[in-house]
Amino acid sequence: MGKNLKINVKNKKEEDKLLKFLNKEKIKFISPNKPGMGQKKGKKFEKEIAKKISVWWTNGERDDVFYLTSGSGSRYTFRKKVGKDTKNSSGDIGILDPIGQPFLNIFSIEAKNGYSNKLDIMSIIDGKKDQKHIIFDWALKAQNEVDGTDKECFIIIIKRDRKNKVVVIEPHFLTKPYFGKGFTGKEIVIVANGYELSIVDYDDFFKQLDPKIIKKMYK
Repeated sequence: MGKNLKINVKNKKEEDKLLKFLNKEKIKFISPNKPGMGQKKGKKFEKEIAKKISVWWTNGERDDVFYLTSGSGSRYTFRKKVGKDTKNSSGDIGILDPIGQPFLNIFSIEAKNGYSNKLDIMSIIDGKKDQKHIIFDWALKAQNEVDGTDKECFIIIIKRDRKNKVVVIEPHFLTKPYFGKGFTGKEIVIVANGYELSIVDYDDFFKQLDPKIIKKMYK
């Protein structure tokens, strides 16, 4: 009978190197899946996104304009259920500095990290007919948070394990003035469950989304 060997890795670079070796040697790898690890991973990703959007918004000058909302939006959701509004608390990302307000006047931001085994887009067609794809569940939740606020739309930023980040948004928002002449990057449009969503590359999205135009539109 084989024995289990516990190996600790310090960072993602070491993890990728280890996985590459194990796959080469055909050694089975079992993740410990410790309680709370997924939540910690999600928080870390949300903080990373908040910093990246801060740097983008300030043209590299600051990384602290945006930060996590209270409970990653759970406080907003709870208060909404009892008929109370909580400004700038919808979604996962809020602001620490009012200079970021124009961006949040448009977007409610959700951040999702992992879920690699649940994000097969082909399953929308060849999966179980009565099963709604998780991406539409996320979109419905995000839209519910947008409803009742002054925001225009949601964006869902997703990063699967060892993949690049993507942005999910309703297609017609990619033609808005803050994209100049319109978004021109790669785009996948999926239609199901009475909903239409676009999936685009994260870097393309933020390269073409113009903060100067947003600031002029929402002074």
